[in-house]
Amino acid sequence: MAVGDAGVANASPPVARVRRRRAPSSAIAFLSIAAALVAAAICVGPALAVLISAVTGARPAFEAFQQGLFLDSAAGTIVLVTLGAGAATLLGATAALLVTLMRFPGRSVFEWLLVAPLAAPAYALAYSYSSLTWAGGPVPAPLTGFVGAAFVYAVGFFPYVYLATRAALVAQSPSALGAARTLGAAPLRATLRIALPLARPGVAAGAALVAMEVAADYGAAVHFGVPTIATGIFRARGPFQDALLGNQMAAVLLIAALVFLWLERAARGRRKFVARDAHARPAEPFRAPWYAAGLATLFCAALVLFGALLPMSWLARLAMLNSNADLASLLRPLTNSVALAAIGAAATLALAILIARAARAGAVGRFAALFAASGYAAPGVVIALGALSVYGLARSLGWVGGLAAPAALLLLVWAYAARFTAPGAQPIEAGMARVTPGIAGAARTLGASAARRLWRIDLPLAGPSFVAAAIIVFVEILKELPATLLLRPLSFDTLAVRAHTYAADERMVEAAAPALLLTLVGLVPIVMLTRRLDRAAGAAR
Repeated sequence: MAVGDAGVANASPPVARVRRRRAPSSAIAFLSIAAALVAAAICVGPALAVLISAVTGARPAFEAFQQGLFLDSAAGTIVLVTLGAGAATLLGATAALLVTLMRFPGRSVFEWLLVAPLAAPAYALAYSYSSLTWAGGPVPAPLTGFVGAAFVYAVGFFPYVYLATRAALVAQSPSALGAARTLGAAPLRATLRIALPLARPGVAAGAALVAMEVAADYGAAVHFGVPTIATGIFRARGPFQDALLGNQMAAVLLIAALVFLWLERAARGRRKFVARDAHARPAEPFRAPWYAAGLATLFCAALVLFGALLPMSWLARLAMLNSNADLASLLRPLTNSVALAAIGAAATLALAILIARAARAGAVGRFAALFAASGYAAPGVVIALGALSVYGLARSLGWVGGLAAPAALLLLVWAYAARFTAPGAQPIEAGMARVTPGIAGAARTLGASAARRLWRIDLPLAGPSFVAAAIIVFVEILKELPATLLLRPLSFDTLAVRAHTYAADERMVEAAAPALLLTLVGLVPIVMLTRRLDRAAGAAR
């Protein structure tokens, strides 16, 4: 009896069987990578089609007018990139250094107001300044030719450099500047010797983006009569009826953009830049003398004035001078613009989510992200020509019929997605980085499927970044002109197309209203996004 009791007492209690959670299915991981690769192929497809058509097209020799068109276009592009992108880089980097490192009156307002010129397309600024400075205009300093185009690019594109440089400055550790100030370095010396070298990646990235935007722009260049590769492509396909020459010029523009992007990344090499600790407080701005603070205020105010306030005010005045204005006639172009931007943004973000999620999973996903970036390096006119080449091949094989309106709109949405998936994927990928391995592991342990984790964890945590990506893509599609001109159905006008049509006929009074309305539609989400980011940065401090 005692032995039995002892046996009962020493018996181990029954152990509950723990059901093992299944590891993530390799099939799901394979499907995720495969979807990202398909998304990348969609992005790079039009650009690849242009390269193939340019190489495989038979041309025994260039004729005289073809040589002249190509050489003039290439030379004009080089001059514009040098003048316009160089000036925009100088203005944007200076504004970022002032706003980030110096205290001056109006600094908190200029933090977000300096982004306002992004809402105005370059061609809208060109319409305004050409009318403002014409022979009988109120400003006796006519802006024409290369000088006019370079000025418009400088005051319109400097926010790209401003945002990239400011982000690089904020991300850096404040210890370097703090040590320089402790050792008695003057603000100017600390800025030139410490802050500017640390901000070099942001300055280089912003400059590369502006250079590609200038090289790809069509509206402002054609309005000022400047020969560029973008305008030469339209001339080759229009008056000369030479589609092969247009594709070859587009291939040159694409290769130049890719080489420029590679040079920017290679210039950074393996240099390391110290990142700011998440718990470190940002460096306090310098207290500048009253005259320096006043000059900083005047500089930032001039950028906002020439980049947004003055041209938009003049467009508003021109719109009011139009006694025959029919605002109801702008309702349909406005609806078309917003609908196209919304549909294009939805398609773009769907591809961006697939690529951003796969980019965090491994080398194949990062490879897909690199392919998508090459699609963004291709200008809009190149993407449009590539989409047309693919459609032409499908038609020659008997797969599709003529380019009807639905097919044209589908090609247009494809062009938007191929052009803007990369800038949409970057903020989404940064937001998904908040999903730590611990969070993902806990979700898998609880049996959440990959789709459920994406819907219930990844996207909610990346919500602010997702909203930022949606706004960026929406505004960029809203302003896109070359791809819309090439691919839209004949009876389908957007605000950009309507403004360009009037301006091409020198009907600046009629062009003012759609250009102004287009800018206002893009300004609202940009201001909302900037203020939201500023509030988030203030909360982080």
